[in-house]
Amino acid sequence: MILQKMEAEYEVKHLPAQIKKWNSRYADAVEYVYENGLMNGTSSNAFSPNANTTRGMIVTILARVEGVNTNGTPWYAAGQKWAMDNGISDGTNMPGVITREQMATFLYRFAEKNGVDMSQEAGLSGFEDAGKVSTFAKDAMAWAVANELIVGVTAKTLQPKGTATRAQVATVIMRYAKTF
Repeated sequence: MILQKMEAEYEVKHLPAQIKKWNSRYADAVEYVYENGLMNGTSSNAFSPNANTTRGMIVTILARVEGVNTNGTPWYAAGQKWAMDNGISDGTNMPGVITREQMATFLYRFAEKNGVDMSQEAGLSGFEDAGKVSTFAKDAMAWAVANELIVGVTAKTLQPKGTATRAQVATVIMRYAKTF
């Protein structure tokens, strides 16, 4: 897969010192996406794992997974164009925060585009807020939960309308890469 090629080609960067000190459930995922050039820090010495992820960030990350050069102005322009050209996103509101269900939908479209078997689905009825999943995102959320790419924020909630943090996105991207 393209991601494995990227892992071999990217020069390992020095992680911000804070990541190496973390003792959290998402430290490995942050290290993975940072070292593989999929996500950058928010400054030269910070990653900001609890900060919100924007639509521009997620399309840029997915474009990088695909091997697209994402340099440009504004910083999300290349990812935006790639996402629009490939049916991942309509390209609107790139500075806007992305919800967990939108993230699942973008990833679902990306996986489908790359020939991933999309037949595995999980029922969402075990989550108290399953009824809050938007119609456009139901298949994507069911697929992402079935493949353990997205897990509940708690044992009983998905928080589909909640914003996706940078740590959550890093975790989902790492799980995707290791699963597919």
